[in-house]
Amino acid sequence: MSQSRSEDRLRDPIRQNDSGSEPFRFPEFYRREKPRLMRFFTRQLGNPADADELSQETFTRFVRAAPVQALASPQAYLTRIATNLLRDFIERSSTLLSRRSSLIDDELDLIAPCDTHRELQARQDLSRWTLILNQLQPETLDIFLRNRVEGQTYVEIAQELGVPLWVVQKQMLKAMKHVVAHREANDD
Repeated sequence: MSQSRSEDRLRDPIRQNDSGSEPFRFPEFYRREKPRLMRFFTRQLGNPADADELSQETFTRFVRAAPVQALASPQAYLTRIATNLLRDFIERSSTLLSRRSSLIDDELDLIAPCDTHRELQARQDLSRWTLILNQLQPETLDIFLRNRVEGQTYVEIAQELGVPLWVVQKQMLKAMKHVVAHREANDD
């Protein structure tokens, strides 16, 4: 898409549908769809700040995407963008958590045997996180441990358990929300 055409789309929020019957008004569309996106993201992530950020990103991508007059259903297209963003966000978050947990594991190896304070703190942290993870349902915990401890990919887990990939993703999302909620509670 050329630069001037993109600028025209940003300046001209009113575009005609294919039917030509009623014009598309982005401000009205935004006011109508923003609460729905917020509910969707908040329900999936449990965090209003992340939900707001992903909602804004969804609308940004919607505006930059195909011309609205070429869309049969702008709402369905917006939902597809939101679903893809959520999937990408979860994958990024799980990778970030994996990096953080490997850093923690590396630091635990560096504790000197004579440093009893750090050793005690490490045992308490391990005990606390064991209790937190044991609150998960058994199938969710199994999938989480396969991914985080054993290093299996979602695809490998799905194949090994004989379940669809979306089931693994859904269980990982539950586990991630649980871990994030308890991590944030500990930060407070």
